[in-house]
Amino acid sequence: MIFTLLRKLHRTRLLTVVGLYRLLEAIWMTGINLMALLRIAAKLHPERIAVIDEQEELTYLQLWQQAEAVTRGLQKECGIQPRQKVVIACRNHAAAIKAIFAVSRLGADVFLINPEMSANQIQTIENQLHFDYYIYDSEISPLINTLSLGHKAIPAYHPTSSSLDRMSVSPQITQSPLKKVKTGKVVVMTGGTTGQPKPASRKPSLFDFLPPFVALLSQVNLDRYRTVYIATPIYHGFGLAALLIGVTLGAQQYFTRRFDAGQACNLIAQEKIEVITLVPLMLRRMLNYNAQALSSLQRILTGGALLRPALAQTTLKQLGPILFNLYGTSEAGFCILADLDLLQRQPESIGKPIAGVQVNIRHEGSSQSYQKGQLCIRSAWSAGAKRWIETGDLAYRNTEGNLFLCGRVDDMIVSGGENVYPLELENVLLQYPGIDAAVVLGIPDPEFGQRLKAIIIPKPPHSLDQSTLLTWLKPRVARYQMPAVIEFRQELPYTSLGKLDRKAL
Repeated sequence: MIFTLLRKLHRTRLLTVVGLYRLLEAIWMTGINLMALLRIAAKLHPERIAVIDEQEELTYLQLWQQAEAVTRGLQKECGIQPRQKVVIACRNHAAAIKAIFAVSRLGADVFLINPEMSANQIQTIENQLHFDYYIYDSEISPLINTLSLGHKAIPAYHPTSSSLDRMSVSPQITQSPLKKVKTGKVVVMTGGTTGQPKPASRKPSLFDFLPPFVALLSQVNLDRYRTVYIATPIYHGFGLAALLIGVTLGAQQYFTRRFDAGQACNLIAQEKIEVITLVPLMLRRMLNYNAQALSSLQRILTGGALLRPALAQTTLKQLGPILFNLYGTSEAGFCILADLDLLQRQPESIGKPIAGVQVNIRHEGSSQSYQKGQLCIRSAWSAGAKRWIETGDLAYRNTEGNLFLCGRVDDMIVSGGENVYPLELENVLLQYPGIDAAVVLGIPDPEFGQRLKAIIIPKPPHSLDQSTLLTWLKPRVARYQMPAVIEFRQELPYTSLGKLDRKAL
């Protein structure tokens, strides 16, 4: 195992004389921050394509040089200093990527927020944290103006005025010096459009970064592939991690501002992309749109939301053994991996903890471990590394050490004295051939306290009715799991991160 890992690290050129020299050089010149990763990649793979988006294509050398120019511009024109708080509210594009590396290079704290957040949400966070500067997409300019933040903000792109993109190619700015700085924090926001977001911060650390990186090398074999489509938003922890791992491996990374199933399928087919990172909703929509267009994929990495067993089985059947599921949270980071072998045998499992992760399953009100309870995580790279992080997920562990989710802690329903987990019924419903999506909720009931309501999205051109579905369900679930009401809809509400928006529902 160790020999295989060393061989893989050597293949990436990181564990070579040149690679180690570039590592030490980067730390000496920039300090331990995100720019050090980009500098190493630029020195080891200067001519490799780093980023391809809908506007430009950059090599690693160009990306590093332009990120350095942005660093100088933000320092000189915007006055950004170490330990300041800088918001990046952008979608997936090259300017946002340059901004992430540049702000980290200045030693400022990087706050990645969803550009779809409401004015009230941003105002609340602003009141709490008092940000020093904003880098934003022009589509939210009205919001920036409404909140009177224009005096401390710069757009990522602008056709005529000052922008981060113009800054990245300014020849005057590239002459100003840069000093070595201590790294700032990288903060992603939890909650998103379903509630008031909360910050989950961590400091970039070379040693803390190693265990997740090693897991993806040894278990997913990411070092074998060169082309990656990062469909997940980089303002989310999963998307940001994918970007940083892609840079470390010197991969050719593709980005689109918004996800569209048709556009994604066409991009993968045209460019023969080998790896994709995405949330399960994106995968389901791509399979429904054109599964044949995905034939070049060698690795599919899902994360950021629950992977349904039915979707895992469909993916494996249509595309072969190329699916991996990464479990993590904004606070815990990537911590549990289900490889393709496990997903083939037990598609309902979220996998096993990767090296360096401690897992505890706690019953409410107790720190002791129980068979079924709240999943708690502790690792060196999680936010607040020395404490246990409560994920909010109910889980259990089987005799093989594989973990299984039962639903969310606050989703459990008590019906006639029985504890009912909506997730269990949802997974059964999704086995029905004519169902594309399903969600189960609790509704008040005068006799039982609560009963179950199932909301079903049929697969075209199937026509479903309640009596047929109840007849099919009866031998498959317990009496107390049977839904009292079944409602058929054309679509379900999802957040921009691909999670079911239960609040909107």
